[in-house]
Amino acid sequence: MPVQFMAAEPLAAGILEDLRVTELMYNPGQAAEADNDEYEYIELKNIGDETLDLSTVSFTEGITFDFAGSDVVTLGPGQFVLVVRHKAVFLSRYGEGLSGMVAGEYAGKLANNGEGIKLVDLWNGTIVEFEYGDGRSWPLSADGAGHSLVPVESAVLTEPAGSLNYGGNWRASTYINGSPGADDPHFEADVVINEFLAGSGSSDWIELYNRTDATVSLADMYLSDDGGDLRKWAVAALMLEPGALLSFEQSGDDFGFGLNRSGEELILSYLPGTAEDRVMDSVQFAAQEDGISLGRYPDGGAWWFRMEPSRDAMNAVPLADVVIDEVMYHPVDVNDEYVELFNPLDGPVELASPAGAWRLTGGVEYVFAPGTMLEAGDWLVVVGFDPAVETSRLDAFALAYGGGPWTAGVNIVGPWEGSLANAGERVALEKPQASADRNDPVTWVIVDEVVFGDVSPWPAEADGHR
Repeated sequence: MPVQFMAAEPLAAGILEDLRVTELMYNPGQAAEADNDEYEYIELKNIGDETLDLSTVSFTEGITFDFAGSDVVTLGPGQFVLVVRHKAVFLSRYGEGLSGMVAGEYAGKLANNGEGIKLVDLWNGTIVEFEYGDGRSWPLSADGAGHSLVPVESAVLTEPAGSLNYGGNWRASTYINGSPGADDPHFEADVVINEFLAGSGSSDWIELYNRTDATVSLADMYLSDDGGDLRKWAVAALMLEPGALLSFEQSGDDFGFGLNRSGEELILSYLPGTAEDRVMDSVQFAAQEDGISLGRYPDGGAWWFRMEPSRDAMNAVPLADVVIDEVMYHPVDVNDEYVELFNPLDGPVELASPAGAWRLTGGVEYVFAPGTMLEAGDWLVVVGFDPAVETSRLDAFALAYGGGPWTAGVNIVGPWEGSLANAGERVALEKPQASADRNDPVTWVIVDEVVFGDVSPWPAEADGHR
């Protein structure tokens, strides 16, 4: 018999306003007792103050599931409902107490590399439609390390407007296995990865930082470069004083795995073997240059930068370099898209290295011509057409941006391959460096990078409004 939550209350028509996706487990942690994917689930919540009728609601893309005739057809205020890949396996991990919240099993599976999800109502249309992913802007610990995806609080109300398409509007669940059937608690890590250097062999090192005002025990903490094996190396059970730094190197009795100079992931976990198990911090990095570390600035901050190594000391000011200064991703006329670079340095920069030319990559691809220079304080605009050949398009472009900096002699180059998606994507400025790996002789260092979107916190005025 279908479970009727608070059936005595009137059924609300506010499906679009009040039904929300509140958790997504798309790539669960490894388990010996069942296929990893069998633990997948999606959680919905009624955030309103009236009971919702789910009988005309269904998932139609990514997975398929119809609530009509399911085990949960109404949802009271503040209540949760779950649709799962395999109910018996799900309950074996999370307990029979959640059985009454499980509406049923969906058809299909949640792709581990991301895909589109669509939830609709027969009478009201699309409730929420989004595409999750596992790229650089998405929480790393949700991609096979056991955590789920949870929308940040500010994105929940705007889900119908597309807030869940942007990776920055998701966080990883606080604990491994997520929190199906309940609000996910919020936790700020007290100890974080603060700086690291991926060199060659024993020159690798990792620095931890206690960003709280209390002494923290490092017992049950582990470092790893593999989300499928979080216990690669146990951190010594030391006490870390407030604001203190502690580093380890890949030699002697320190961590026993090397960091790939060509790029990989680095994970710090707290794993006492209880419900408190969690990934404390993680970072996915691209290639590193010789003698240049990646670190947070300021210490313990949210953002990573290239910097001069400052092991066991306050992190150095990030290295200044050419930056992505502006992105026009959704102009009124698609021909007017551009990416603008700026040189903030005191001298010129050649967009080349001994291993070859720099490039733009991501949503658009462009390799800079040999000898391309960006003078101090100057801009360079990259477009989707060849300004040297398509002079009529260049004239139209200049006319469209009559007040732009290129009217003062800024260089315009192109054409790039691809186009900038109106829903947002990644654009990166990268430079090549030689690698000792015969199978991958060139690796790419990120000089600057932006992952933009067309939803909050990104400005709405940039989305098709000059």
